Amino acid sequence: MRVVSPALLLLAACGPAIHVPPPERVARVERPGREVELCVLMQERAVRPIWQGCAEASLAPWQFAIASVLVKHPAGLVVLDPAFGRGIESDLQRAGVVSRLAFGEARTKKPLVDVLEAAGVDPADVRYALATHVHWDHVGALGDLPNARVLIARPELEFARPLRRGMETGVMPHHLKRAKRRTFAFDFTGPPVEAFASSFDFFGDGAVVAVPMPGHTPGSTAFLVRSAGKTWLFSGDTSWTSRGVELPAHKTVPVDSDREQLAGQLGLLHAYLQHRPDVVVVPAHDATALELLPPCAPGK
Repeated sequence: MRVVSPALLLLAACGPAIHVPPPERVARVERPGREVELCVLMQERAVRPIWQGCAEASLAPWQFAIASVLVKHPAGLVVLDPAFGRGIESDLQRAGVVSRLAFGEARTKKPLVDVLEAAGVDPADVRYALATHVHWDHVGALGDLPNARVLIARPELEFARPLRRGMETGVMPHHLKRAKRRTFAFDFTGPPVEAFASSFDFFGDGAVVAVPMPGHTPGSTAFLVRSAGKTWLFSGDTSWTSRGVELPAHKTVPVDSDREQLAGQLGLLHAYLQHRPDVVVVPAHDATALELLPPCAPGK
């Protein structure tokens, strides 16, 4: 019997080839936007080893995070990716063996509402909740934000609504059901912005603009936000780390709904960063990138 080396097994996670588009594909589309204040709501931080993909044959420490981002807009408070809810312990029990191994114990995690309250924010004052995608660790707190209007890309809602179980898909439908009457779909009917072919401007002022980023899930979304003189791109789980965009490289394990499509997004993000090194790409689980934002705190 032939013995397969661990290195070959790890290389199997590399996935489809990532093609980086030419510079003309990522030429900037000028669209100035209102600046808003941002801060991070950290709900878990840990250090884990991660395979950086076939572009870099090594294990490297991953500064892992679960977090939400608070946007202070004149129209009201916005939470990007309302992550862990009060039911985090039962969520982990539902999640299956792989997720439990990946996420660890509930005692190391803080529900979003606790982090909001510690920052001096009443969860009832949050007016909008936006999700990069509907995996349970990105929408677990939807039901804990009673007055928030939930806005999710239509392809992502269409992906999620027929699902009844979350073990295989990463989706736990009860989170969406708790906010069903407050949930609305949006379409990418807006013009090109930055490197992206279409967009949706939530407030019509360029402050928070969604762009399509399918691959990890069918309707995955990224958010462009202007703050502190910079453009921030919150890219969800397209890559778990900034390093995955810089290389570019696939994730450690194949957890994406369409890896060919995701490879295209990684190539686009990589080219975009080369063309616009001033843009800050923030993967949803990269603590180092998230901590470039100030922590939310009372009076700030």
